[in-house]
Amino acid sequence: MASIYRDKKSGYWYINYITPDGRRVRKSLGTKDRKLAELALKDFEVQLAKGKLGFVMDVPLSDFLEYYLKWSKATKAKRTYEAEVNACKKLLEFVEPTVKLSKITKQRVEAFKAFLIEKGYSRTYANIILRHLKAIFQKAVEWNYVETNPFKVPLFKTEEKVRYLTPDKLSTFFSFINNPLHKAIIAFLFYTGLRLSEACNLLWEQVNLEEGYITVKNRRDYRTKTYKERIIPISSHLYPYLLTLQQHKKNEKVIPLSYYSVAGLFKRYSKKSKIHCSPHMLRHSFATMLASNNVSIKAIQELLGHSSVKTTEIYAKFAKDYLKDIVQKLNIPL
Repeated sequence: MASIYRDKKSGYWYINYITPDGRRVRKSLGTKDRKLAELALKDFEVQLAKGKLGFVMDVPLSDFLEYYLKWSKATKAKRTYEAEVNACKKLLEFVEPTVKLSKITKQRVEAFKAFLIEKGYSRTYANIILRHLKAIFQKAVEWNYVETNPFKVPLFKTEEKVRYLTPDKLSTFFSFINNPLHKAIIAFLFYTGLRLSEACNLLWEQVNLEEGYITVKNRRDYRTKTYKERIIPISSHLYPYLLTLQQHKKNEKVIPLSYYSVAGLFKRYSKKSKIHCSPHMLRHSFATMLASNNVSIKAIQELLGHSSVKTTEIYAKFAKDYLKDIVQKLNIPL
């Protein structure tokens, strides 16, 4: 028999149950929402029953996705949750909501891959959808809804590509930004290497100008992509732009514009300068330039907040290509 209770001090809900060998176990459900805790209790009781009876419960796809997305919303970063909602919508465009989970086979997933391409999506975008669905169905395996993950199939082969700006192009791009606030916002993104969502949710209380560092951390109303907290040193080049941002301070947020307004600035100045640049390209540029200056991959991983060093290692390769291009310019005949 299992039950749930709310910890008065933390506000989080816990599940309380007794194992077959008589041990009492208490485990945090990771939520402060009573309804989610009750859902988790029902799911736990189902898992206990399935474990005793030795079978997995075959439920309609829509039922599982509804429960999963409630869990995702409560436990994952907002943009990750939104991406998972989008991936689920794409899957439901291909299969009926009432189809049983057991009917989502690897063969059906391969047909879904073809469906995405037929719809005109790029291979890169299709891979993003497939990765999210793979993670979602892995939870289905963990929760004993299915025995195997049907989305464990090969992804589309794509050209490994990181788009970044060279120092010359970056300087040219910045020369077209005449508005001091706009320049400060875009410079802030480059000199910190922050994700746009991280920058737009950063509070002034996380900026320590005296000691020269920025703390990227989770809050009740915001979670970083990888749930990792990290420290970003404030470079001497960044200080004057932070002072400009302070002069335009509207509330507790460092960036006084919304996520979509900042994204719009990049579109405007890309068109004006005829140099394509996006917030993520600045992040790539930040990492590539650090790698080209022999900064260790481990240090770059810490600054970018990557969960795996493999994600960061790609910048080392492109830094070598960047250095190769520089050497090629030494075409002085001797």
